[in-house]
Amino acid sequence: MTDRIYFRAWRQRLGNSASWPWLPDSAAGLTFALFLMVPVLAALSVLPLTWLHLRVAQSQTVRQSAGRGFAFALSFFAVHLAWLPQSMATTLGPLGGSLTLLVIPLSALTWTAGLALTRRLAGSSTLLALPFAWVIMEWLRTQGSLAFPWGAPGYALVDTPLAQLASLGGVSLLTFTLTAGASALGYVVAPARRLRGRLAVLFGLLSALTGAAVWGSVQPQSLTTSQTALLVQGNLDPRLKMQGADQDAVNLYLRLTQTALRGQAADLVVWPETAVPLQPTAPVLGAALQRLGAPLILGAPGDVPGQLRNSAYGVTASGVGRRQDKRVLVPFGEQLPFEGLLRPLYRSVLTALGLPGYRSLTPGQLTTVLPVGLVRAGVSICYESVFARLSRQAVQQGANLLIVISNDAWFGTRGGAEQHFQMGRIRAIETRRYLLRAGNDGVSAAIDPWGQVLNRAPRGVQGAFTVAYRLMQDQTPYVRWGEWVGWSSVMVLAGIVLVRRWGPRRKAKHVDSPEA
Repeated sequence: MTDRIYFRAWRQRLGNSASWPWLPDSAAGLTFALFLMVPVLAALSVLPLTWLHLRVAQSQTVRQSAGRGFAFALSFFAVHLAWLPQSMATTLGPLGGSLTLLVIPLSALTWTAGLALTRRLAGSSTLLALPFAWVIMEWLRTQGSLAFPWGAPGYALVDTPLAQLASLGGVSLLTFTLTAGASALGYVVAPARRLRGRLAVLFGLLSALTGAAVWGSVQPQSLTTSQTALLVQGNLDPRLKMQGADQDAVNLYLRLTQTALRGQAADLVVWPETAVPLQPTAPVLGAALQRLGAPLILGAPGDVPGQLRNSAYGVTASGVGRRQDKRVLVPFGEQLPFEGLLRPLYRSVLTALGLPGYRSLTPGQLTTVLPVGLVRAGVSICYESVFARLSRQAVQQGANLLIVISNDAWFGTRGGAEQHFQMGRIRAIETRRYLLRAGNDGVSAAIDPWGQVLNRAPRGVQGAFTVAYRLMQDQTPYVRWGEWVGWSSVMVLAGIVLVRRWGPRRKAKHVDSPEA
């Protein structure tokens, strides 16, 4: 009998919304993550974002808005980044996987801080301010040694006609479009708004989205792809290079390439990130690469004495050419943020992980276009493909083709590699360049200037795959003007805050001064 009483009390408590104030927000965050996992549903992600915007705007205090935002963000990142601790546990053991779990709440806190601060500064104008705040938040997540822009809302539109807006304003414009739609829907469904105003906002939203979708659906006639490339996928365990299997990797990539070239000539060959653990400037390897008979771009260690660099090289029959060093390093994977300050802590953790000799890589400082034959390649090395500014800089310097070399085998077979690939597709749209991607175990693919996947190799197999591409010369508005959406958002958000604090005060029906 006592057990039944306890169960009834527990059930009543569960049914009391006051006891679980953030449960709906957690459910909305979970829904947002699930929508992003299914391309045909990704555009519906505006619905959970609408819920989030309404909940933040209607919060009575900053603390309440922070709690709601954190519940949403934590649920989202727990699903969206579920692959990360799982794959790191496979690579670094249970301790490594457990430490990587911290990325989820820390990512959630970045959204929480931005949402709560917007509510505090914008007050009754929160719905209006949130789209601009989102653009600024996501731009900040691409900066500094902790940069980690995974989960930016704009990437939800990659498989919709609205993705073509990226050629005008980059992924920032996609993020603004999606979140502005959420705020507009929030205004429409808010019961306190006047019917005439709600209908006007709904009409404006539908008109803008329809116009953008029609514009994005109208593409030029199919371009003739006059060049062919060979994407070589070695499917090697990345741990092998730590075991001194240098020559095995070299022989594998040479054999795969030579076999494919005997069957069909290619204008370009692309090997993945860290395809060989030897510098191609080494005489024996350099000579073998030059004898392949086709221009080559490959990933290998940088040849700077005393430094560890992750680099890409261009090689032609005349020798090894320019080198592009990886500029944005993976936090805690390729570099230890604030290493000078936290060295004792890092030393203890690395020893526990069995990596006492770990050294951070040295980041590159320059964007270098690699000329190989007719190609002037703008190369992004793995993680760099999620940073729009790097591809833009390369095109500004004359790149007529984008190349991504990657080694997503560290991600395992889970969703991380697919997310990485889908994010990189936006770089092709932003710059209107063909993008060739070669991954150690995939995803290896060719993408056209409108973000469409032309060819995609099966993941997890060894092989050399022929794809077609075309060299492009034009510059998009995004390439010419850069992050104008971000700077505009800063100015508009500042204007909203200034008007609220010092502009003419309107009589309000309710108190609009959220307290911390």
